[in-house]
Amino acid sequence: MRTVVITGANAGLGFQAALKLARTGARIVMACRNLEKARKAQRDLLAEMPDAQTTIIPLDVSEPASIDEFGRQFSDQIGQLDILINNAGIVAVPLTRNSVGHELQLATNYLGAFALTGTLLPFFRNDAPARIVNVGSLAHRLGKLDLDDLNWGKAPYSEWKGYARSKVAMLSFTMELNRRLQQRGSKIIALGAHPGFAATEIGKDSAALAPKSPFSKWFHNKVGSLIPAAAEAVMPIIHAACAENVRGGDYYGPIGFL
Repeated sequence: MRTVVITGANAGLGFQAALKLARTGARIVMACRNLEKARKAQRDLLAEMPDAQTTIIPLDVSEPASIDEFGRQFSDQIGQLDILINNAGIVAVPLTRNSVGHELQLATNYLGAFALTGTLLPFFRNDAPARIVNVGSLAHRLGKLDLDDLNWGKAPYSEWKGYARSKVAMLSFTMELNRRLQQRGSKIIALGAHPGFAATEIGKDSAALAPKSPFSKWFHNKVGSLIPAAAEAVMPIIHAACAENVRGGDYYGPIGFL
């Protein structure tokens, strides 16, 4: 039985990934910040897949101490890993910093995934191929990494630039991680996937994404029906996690309008 860790598995793309991978017979570790929402998601998953093997381990990917504690609990409760899906993320939030002073979008969307991946690398199986799937975004096309000011200590903060920057960082990490894994002869590959446009909770809950003008509200209502729901939008992530013909460093996403 394969073991899969999915961050942010309580909603949206993370929940759909958990459900679809549970249907393949995988054991799912739901790494979630909100335990109440995680337990509800677990109940919903088990309602569709009564025989699914699921475990909830608390995780706030924006906080280093939470990542350390997740590693300890994973070691005690599970101890072996086949697939890691770094899915948890936030979109276009006002300037906020975590407990150690990192800008929250960078901390959540990249730094946390970086630290979690490093924490879990020793638990990957040595006797079978394994994968690390990092979830990206079309916003990476709009981002630039300012290596002299990653934490927004100098330049005026921009919610959308901060989000795009975090996704560029995530993809850069994916490419370099895969290069280093292959360099040492590891059976683990690292690759990316993005959902394109997707109707998920992260979009519904974002003030930055909410339509404000009469035109934007009209446009949102007209186009909304064309945007894939999470159950469809998650398929590039599932492909990256499960397809046989993928290679390390690949980056998957949908084609076509929206």
